[in-house]
Amino acid sequence: MRVVFLIGKLVTLAFWLVVILSLLGLVQVPDPQRLNWLALAILLIHLLEWALVGKQLKKIGEPLTQFALVMLFGVFHVKAPDTRRAVNQAL
Repeated sequence: MRVVFLIGKLVTLAFWLVVILSLLGLVQVPDPQRLNWLALAILLIHLLEWALVGKQLKKIGEPLTQFALVMLFGVFHVKAPDTRRAVNQAL
């Protein structure tokens, strides 16, 4: 299960890297407007995730770090076995 979450985090990290490089003009993508809309939609979904589970995640560590990890990895951070175990121990 950890491998699945690790691969998910790597793919998500690669996606955000492409988005940032595209915004800086360092990478050409076939449809930059669609990529920007997709990135905005994912960002809004991650904000919703934080609104739903942020209070629980604040209990296991630095709130700013937890927020950054949710904004970067989303569900791959929230549902990761290590994170779930830490949340259960904090409760």
